[in-house]
Amino acid sequence: MRRMKRTTEVVYETEELTTVRVRRGFKGFCGQCNAFVEMLPPEAAAVLTGLAEREIFRLIETGEIHFVEAERVFVCRDSSMNRSKPLPKGDKE
Repeated sequence: MRRMKRTTEVVYETEELTTVRVRRGFKGFCGQCNAFVEMLPPEAAAVLTGLAEREIFRLIETGEIHFVEAERVFVCRDSSMNRSKPLPKGDKE
């Protein structure tokens, strides 16, 4: 008599929630959006968009995302969220 092997498949599903608390952000007027928006420090914008902080500064320098300078640089959340997909390495716009 031949024995049959029994196989059990186990599937795990996970969810991830990321909470970012910005202590020094503020609601301010973005002249380029012509609206009151949340202004974030570059490090918070990097976390929210999935981009490196250096990439945030590069986008600021090229004018691709909006910013204001107060006691430090703050990034317009709306314009930074429109740039949330990182470019593949070596690609340039």
